[in-house]
Amino acid sequence: MKINVVIPTYKRWDALVGLAYFGKFAKWVLPESQKDKYLKVLTPRQMIVIPDEDDGSIVKKRNWILKNVKRPLLMIDDDVKSIWYWEDRHDEYLRRLLPKDVAPLFIQRGFELAKEWGCVFWGIAQNTDDRVYLDFKPFSLVNAILGPFQGHFDHDFLFDARMGTKEDYDMSLQILNKHKKILRINKFAYECVHGDNKGGIVSFRTMKKEIEWCRAIERKWGRKIIKYPLRPTKMVHLLNGRIDVPIRGV
Repeated sequence: MKINVVIPTYKRWDALVGLAYFGKFAKWVLPESQKDKYLKVLTPRQMIVIPDEDDGSIVKKRNWILKNVKRPLLMIDDDVKSIWYWEDRHDEYLRRLLPKDVAPLFIQRGFELAKEWGCVFWGIAQNTDDRVYLDFKPFSLVNAILGPFQGHFDHDFLFDARMGTKEDYDMSLQILNKHKKILRINKFAYECVHGDNKGGIVSFRTMKKEIEWCRAIERKWGRKIIKYPLRPTKMVHLLNGRIDVPIRGV
């Protein structure tokens, strides 16, 4: 199974935190106008250059990738540094870095497992915090797969531009709504450098826009399915939605 691993990126030619880890098997997707700056850190073989008009937002770029890159396809954010896994949730020292030379095999096994279970969409846990890892539930089928690490088989879904930065939650809900399952491997998680890093969606993210996108996805699916705080005081309050899909299972 040939898997295409791509990393959409924007204005982060000097901060590709995952280059050392993913550099041997991934390609970075970037706009034509930024090509020369990325050539300072990437080789032409590590780049997929797209027209500027197909860039401009994470939704447009993700949809270009879904339409133009052959599946199976793994999309990783450009601020994902590496992949980790847990052996036991009770001892923080048993959190392990997945060796970078093993990562391609893990990705292949993830796609194979998703295919065996009949899932067109799969991913891993959102962060390496042991409060997220449940040693009694290494897999789940009704939890959201977020933007930083998402595996796609052939399907007809696209990201909804009206959702802004909540496009990843919306993609999970679209697929759950039709297929009733997506695979998340909870034992593994991505290490992400979210926050104040320059470039990417951080370059245009504001409280006002984030609130608009939170309300947009709530209107689409209803607050019984996904909700955010009604009176947020900090940006962090708007980053992770609470999802409760009416589907039986883990």
